[in-house]
Amino acid sequence: MQRKTIAIVGFGDLGERLTGLLPPTSWHCVGLRRSANAVPAGVESIAVDLRDARSLCVLERLQPDAVVVALSPADRSAAGYQEGFAGAMEGIIAGLGEHRPSRAFFVSSTRVYSETAGAWVDESSATADDDPHAKAILLAEQRFLAAIDTGIVLRAAGLYGSGPGPLLKRVAAGTLSPAQPLRYGNRIHRDDVAGFMAAALAGELTLSDRIINLVDDAPAPLQELEAWLCTELGIPYVPPSPATLTQAPAHKRIGNARLHASGYTLQYPDYRTGYGAVLHRWMAHSEREDGLDLH
Repeated sequence: MQRKTIAIVGFGDLGERLTGLLPPTSWHCVGLRRSANAVPAGVESIAVDLRDARSLCVLERLQPDAVVVALSPADRSAAGYQEGFAGAMEGIIAGLGEHRPSRAFFVSSTRVYSETAGAWVDESSATADDDPHAKAILLAEQRFLAAIDTGIVLRAAGLYGSGPGPLLKRVAAGTLSPAQPLRYGNRIHRDDVAGFMAAALAGELTLSDRIINLVDDAPAPLQELEAWLCTELGIPYVPPSPATLTQAPAHKRIGNARLHASGYTLQYPDYRTGYGAVLHRWMAHSEREDGLDLH
């Protein structure tokens, strides 16, 4: 049987996890990134400049059966988001030329939702069209969906699972969020983002929606998560006094009914299972390496 080709534009941690799940006998994996190095064995790497649509013409030459797009802002400014998302997506679509893959995913972000008061939202909820950062991501989504009939936007919540990450390191250092106001957070383990795409590519999922939230089953206040992490680390949970704010911090609870309707089973359905695995690996590594003392 001839192998299919998957092109991962913006190849990084998620791309590496995904390619590790795809049978090499079935898939030829191509990673497109700024530097054509530091990719796992068995992955073909091609250097591209996402700011230059001409370099993305390699996509039309590859004729990939599947495409995954994982973008990041050029910098944290509104212009950086415009360049890194909307601009890059325009180049990717142009680079495909007349070719259209049979399956395509754009890993987007739940940042696009406008909710700021902790209410539940789903894929039909209002988006933050007045936020230039969110607007750039939404424009990339729109270009992707309009150009690729088989495309599906995956709005991922806060990604974790690549090393201890900034939250765990901050908590371990004793830097905690104020006790009030509560701020709900939404997250998804990186293995579940890759696992979802791998299951979809294997034909194991029912995908009837073009936008799907990738988020676990348990949105939780940041303070609850930090208190749990302190207990697991064996350090005191002593949050600072409530913050004095002119307005409540943005927060929301994101539903994942469409994810479950697809038939995908989360490996890490809540922060306890997900961060439990992260802590296990981190503490095991800390016992072997100097300079990683949890305390």
